[in-house]
Order: sequence, then C-alpha cells, then structure tokens
Amino acid sequence: MKNVVIVLVVLLASACRTPSSVTPLTVPLKYKTMASPAEVPSLPACTAISKIEVEDVRDEKAIGKRFVQDNPSAVAPVTASTDIAAWVREGFESTLEHAGAHVGGKGSVLHVRIEQITTNENVLHRAGYDGRIALSLELLPPGGGPACWSDRAEGSSENYGYAGSIENYQETLNHALDRAALHALSSSGFRKAACSCGGN
Repeated sequence: MKNVVIVLVVLLASACRTPSSVTPLTVPLKYKTMASPAEVPSLPACTAISKIEVEDVRDEKAIGKRFVQDNPSAVAPVTASTDIAAWVREGFESTLEHAGAHVGGKGSVLHVRIEQITTNENVLHRAGYDGRIALSLELLPPGGGPACWSDRAEGSSENYGYAGSIENYQETLNHALDRAALHALSSSGFRKAACSCGGN
C-alpha cells in the first residue's frame, strides 16, 4: 500500500510540474461554426454573393507561438498545415448561408484579404489560448469596377485546456473567424451594398 501511495504522489507531482520547454506545433485548420443561431444576423432576402475570393497577404505565415509562462526563452512557433485561404472562405460561406444569403450563381463578389492571424498558447500545468484574426473586405460588382463597400473586420477568442491541443487551437481560431465574419455581415453598409452592388 505504501508503494502505491508513493507512485501516486510521484505521478501527481509530474502532472503539476511546469514544463521547461515547448516544441513547434503544426495545426490543420478545420472550420466548424462556433456561433449560436442567435448571434447570426438575418440578411435581406435580396442578398446574393456570386463568389468569395480570399487572399492571404500576411508577411509572416506562422499563425502564432507557444511559450512557457514566466520563461520567455521557452518559445516555439505554431504553423498551419492546411490552406488558410480555403478555411476563411469556408467560414464566410457558412456564415452567409446561415444568415440567409445565397452564395453562388448571380451576385456581387466578396473579396477578403487576410491581414493577420495570431495565436498565443500560454503553457503552465494546462494552457491558456487566445487568437485574433484581422481582415479587410470589399464587395465588388460581378463585372468588375470600383468597390460598392469596403471595411475591416476583426475577431478574437480565448480558450483553456490541455497544452498543445489541436482541438483547442481549432476552436479558438474558428471562434475568432466567426466573430470577424459576423462583424462584417452586421454592417449596415454591407447589408445595403449586398442588395445593390452590380444591379443585384
């Protein structure tokens, strides 16, 4: 019995010990809406988007960093193993469709530029996560020409759980993307332009 107690104490001590370092992590971004139906605005019935174009203009292609709390030298990069532009496109398509807009066919073109994606994983015994995404957006006539609407949208999110969790990274970034998309779609300028841009 004494040996069992000693083993349990050792295991508990190991589980509670702060790590001395972190390793690089690669995350496959997989979109899943994190927004509740109550958060999604209802767009006018005339809203029609023919396609969504996404451009990743970031100079820094990493999506964040992991670090050990109180040890600034213990830092490791976080990168994405999947197409970030495709992930953002899927997020906007999903949000538009949940808001009642038709995507595909006739309509204006939504052009999205990814300006920033950052995550921070603060590792102690477990880990705290935060993520932020910044986008610039334009609604363009289907035949080309000046933008009918343009704006910037940002979204941020926080999470907590096991260190190095792919699921925690995905949830954090999906929350941030949803919030940026909802910010854009809630704009009165977008709602007006989406029904008139290019004669929709």
